Amino acid sequence: MLSPRQGDVSDSVLENIISGIFSDDNQTRQQFLSIIGLLYQAGINIAVGVVSFLVFVFLRPRNSRIYARRYKALANDEQRRPPKIGRGLLAWVPILWRTDEQYLLDSVDVDSVLFLRFLKLNAWLMGIFGVVGMCLILPLNFSNGNNENVTANLKEFTLLWITLYHITKLSIFWLHLACAYLFTGVFAYFLWRECRRYIVIRQKHFASPAYLRKLQSRTIMVTRIPDSLQDNNALGRFIVNRGSAAPTQVSIARKIGELQEMIDSHERAVRKLEQVLHRFLAGNIQTKPRPLLKHEGVMVDAIEHYTTQIQGLEHTINMTRRETELFKPTSVGFISYDSPMMAHDAMRALKKLRPVVATLSPHPKDIIWSNAQMPHGKRLRRLWVARLMSIAFCFVAFWPVAALTFIGDSTNIRVLWPHTSSFFTNNSTLTTIWQNTFSPLVLTLYYITIPYVFRAISRYQGIATHTGVERSVLRKMYVFYFLSNIIVFTLIGLIVRAVFHKKAASEVVSSLPADFIQSINMKAQFWTAYVSLRGLNASFEFAQLISLFMIFFKRYTRHLTPRELRDVTKPPEFDYSPVYSLYLWIFTISMLYSVYAPIALPFAFIAFVLAYWVYKYAVMY
Repeated sequence: MLSPRQGDVSDSVLENIISGIFSDDNQTRQQFLSIIGLLYQAGINIAVGVVSFLVFVFLRPRNSRIYARRYKALANDEQRRPPKIGRGLLAWVPILWRTDEQYLLDSVDVDSVLFLRFLKLNAWLMGIFGVVGMCLILPLNFSNGNNENVTANLKEFTLLWITLYHITKLSIFWLHLACAYLFTGVFAYFLWRECRRYIVIRQKHFASPAYLRKLQSRTIMVTRIPDSLQDNNALGRFIVNRGSAAPTQVSIARKIGELQEMIDSHERAVRKLEQVLHRFLAGNIQTKPRPLLKHEGVMVDAIEHYTTQIQGLEHTINMTRRETELFKPTSVGFISYDSPMMAHDAMRALKKLRPVVATLSPHPKDIIWSNAQMPHGKRLRRLWVARLMSIAFCFVAFWPVAALTFIGDSTNIRVLWPHTSSFFTNNSTLTTIWQNTFSPLVLTLYYITIPYVFRAISRYQGIATHTGVERSVLRKMYVFYFLSNIIVFTLIGLIVRAVFHKKAASEVVSSLPADFIQSINMKAQFWTAYVSLRGLNASFEFAQLISLFMIFFKRYTRHLTPRELRDVTKPPEFDYSPVYSLYLWIFTISMLYSVYAPIALPFAFIAFVLAYWVYKYAVMY
């Protein structure tokens, strides 16, 4: 008998590999995830979380530059500075517990308050749904199925046996339908209550002294100003004729040419001079030679060189600023009023004003000036290009995720490298950990890079403010999570599987809806493991290991000037968009499987509770 050719074997292996990558077998096989497998992963997550918590507890008292950056930055602002935390290991707990919403609204900002309320809302919903699911739905799923093959061995007891998929008695499905309506009703009630609270918080914010003191609170930004109105007096008359109250000041933004470059050069020169002086004055200056640097091939005195450069730039900047009226006007203007109330009244009167567009003014540092001046036609074209780029990225990003999760399955590794088979066979514990932890961990690490891609797309889109860019990133990331994980992953898996089974196109189309739902159901255990792993996201924020390492490295390996040390240890901007989209996605996954596989709900509840307390500390300190 002839043995098969080596080429035939290679083709068969290649077909299995391609099918495994693009039919998402790694997720499908996790329908057989056992209780022990889930406990292994939960144990690893708990261990990592406990280690992160202990690192924070023991390092916090002596590292206030890392764990209390906001407190040190607001040393001279008694009103906004958070309460001082003692050196006790758990001295921060009662402070965090006693801090109420009104204090956060007065001392932090309204965005932080709304974000924490979002986490608290989700924690309440997951807690209520989890109690119903674990006490009612889960036992009925198990008791109303075919339990002939069920074993008491936890290593063989699969989570599939406690999902809706296990049920064989159709008469019990009325309970799942009733729970679905119950969950929907509870969700609608909590959402209605939260919307009412949101209105109250917004009103308090607009009435707060901190908001009323800001210049932008009584200013309107006007964009798309035509050439005929690009004059202070002309724009003021146009606004008043359209029903607005008389403004106190009207200013057209102008193109400042090389002024910004000169200001940046001045900033760099000042920092260079500070570095030179810091090193020179660090010891006994009587015995030290004057610092030198090479300039145009000649060694010159560094202090005199930077001093002369700074003086020259200051003179040029001052002369240029006196000629601002000669700069070319842009299509962006600002209209200020006596009070925020007048500005809001004017905003309502000018809301439908054309051809110009009026909005409440953001902070000047929040404006992306190149985008704010972008012509409407160009912005509209870029909007559609950005949408196409975002959708295309959702489909393109599927391929590396699919390939990496394919490697996370030990069966596929054995196919690629047969000599590893004995290792996986002899190390069942490591195999279980690899099977149930690697794939969700890869997804977690991969998604860290996604916000940077969508942030670049949103800036290209022409959004006028950094805040608007972050809102756009939030929307894009949530759509990305949904499309890439639910739609693209599942649909491509079904299509590739149909191709390898050589199904007719009509058969594929007719069976696609049922197969799509079935595929989503079979992935419940994968998403349970995923939600469990995502709970680690908040525990890492507690330890701040990356910040700890970076600050320690820069502080003790470089001669930092006081300004550089202040910049290194200043409170970072809270990155709302990826965090919001992540927990919104966790909520979506948990709701999707709340009736089918309620085992995911307790993990989601823990994730939201941890996130609430971790991020409450983060926004305060």
